[in-house]
Amino acid sequence: MNFKRLLAGVMLSSAMLSFGANAAEGADKAAIADVLAQYRLNIESIETSPVEGLFEVVTNGGVVYANKDGSYFIYGQLFHTTEQASINLTEIAQAKRNKKLFDAADVEKELIVYPAKDEKHVVNVFTDTTCGYCMKLHREMQEYNDLGITVRYLAFPRSGERSPNMEQMSAIWCADDKAGAMNAAKAGNFDEETAVCTPLVRRHMALGSAMGVTGTPAIMLQDGTMLSGYLPAPRLAEVLNQKG
Repeated sequence: MNFKRLLAGVMLSSAMLSFGANAAEGADKAAIADVLAQYRLNIESIETSPVEGLFEVVTNGGVVYANKDGSYFIYGQLFHTTEQASINLTEIAQAKRNKKLFDAADVEKELIVYPAKDEKHVVNVFTDTTCGYCMKLHREMQEYNDLGITVRYLAFPRSGERSPNMEQMSAIWCADDKAGAMNAAKAGNFDEETAVCTPLVRRHMALGSAMGVTGTPAIMLQDGTMLSGYLPAPRLAEVLNQKG
């Protein structure tokens, strides 16, 4: 991960969120939908983009940029270059979508929470008990908490339904002391299994997949920005503090 590039992007992301906020006047939504349907992409929203003649089209498969009738479209990253930084507008649009998906999923009561005593920030982390970097992040939990970062876990067995730890993660989310069970699992001292909570695990996996999560840990910030991979506590705190 290029941390300097990441930090520069998130520093200005709040200012850029208004770029796609206008209604998509002039777009032939039906024509664009017909084109994208050929690629199994379903439209969730269409807005104007900062680039004249292009519309920002949020789909179930990510963000696409199309002309007014979909006869041309771009499936890639759109950047805005300033004197301060190169800002990834596609990531910002995806972050807005992630937040909507997370809020709609109503999973707040299902999260395993490690609260900071002096809470300044909250992050949601898709985690797997067999993931080395997930274990590293967990071992440093006190460091995150000491910096005011509350960490909240969602379940994301990386190999999907065939993950050998599906029922272990189900048992963790079924436990009376979920945080204690997660602590034991991340230390290699939890061998309980059950299928009772696998529907909950599947819901978390489906939510992560809809957001584009493919590996763990995946750290989602409160505005929906997704950071792929492990970040040490000081670096994560720096990103969060810059975002305000």
